[in-house]
Amino acid sequence: MAYEKELEIALSCARQAGKIQLSSLQNRKNITIKSDHSPVTEIDRQCESLIRNAVISCFPDDGFLGEETGCHDSGNGRRWIVDPLDGTRPYIHGIPTYSTLIALEDNKQYVTGVIHFAGLNETYWASFSDGAYCNGERIYVSRTENLKDAFGSSLGFLEKDGTRSARQLMHAMKQWDYCYGYMDAYSYAGVACGRLDVCVNLLDKPWDCAAAACIITEAGGKISDIHGNQTIENGTFIATNGILHDAVLAGFSKSEEETS
Repeated sequence: MAYEKELEIALSCARQAGKIQLSSLQNRKNITIKSDHSPVTEIDRQCESLIRNAVISCFPDDGFLGEETGCHDSGNGRRWIVDPLDGTRPYIHGIPTYSTLIALEDNKQYVTGVIHFAGLNETYWASFSDGAYCNGERIYVSRTENLKDAFGSSLGFLEKDGTRSARQLMHAMKQWDYCYGYMDAYSYAGVACGRLDVCVNLLDKPWDCAAAACIITEAGGKISDIHGNQTIENGTFIATNGILHDAVLAGFSKSEEETS
């Protein structure tokens, strides 16, 4: 496996961060609000510091992009992308879908991804050309072929209610069988293991979806922004079982015509 050491470090860091999160559940203090109106806790910062120190110590030439500490570029084309506590709001409220997200980008390709749900005792991971796994078991996306049968999740549209992209999403979701709602990274894990067929997020940052991009792709799925570009850098993120991807994108195009 080409990225065996990187995956080993990412898994170790994610599990250590998870232990910090679990041990601090009854002591969730020092909550502040960032400029984007999202909450951050001392646990977020502590976990990111742990992860950053570990990966930079092992791979000193690599870059790093963390939600809390920002970007440190490198000249070797490699960059670790980290959300130390994805789902801070659920964490604060004791909802166990919070997670730690760690990914490695190598020359614009997402080659290692780890999503660790400490509160659920589930860890998803993938490495380039080696498949995707949950707690050691190989996972695959669903085989649902029709949007009318799709079980999906949409994230972020409530915060952008009334905008053009939100209206497009609402139109597009009418073609699905059912939309489950907001579950943070657990929606992406659901797509990767076949529990969900599709997920659309209108508010993603790279640290929110880099790990998922690797895991879902290795599980046989497909990712893009809402315009079909295979990137996590444009603020929107679509993850599907691959079979439905073009139909989901077409739903956005159709809804754009209807709302223009």
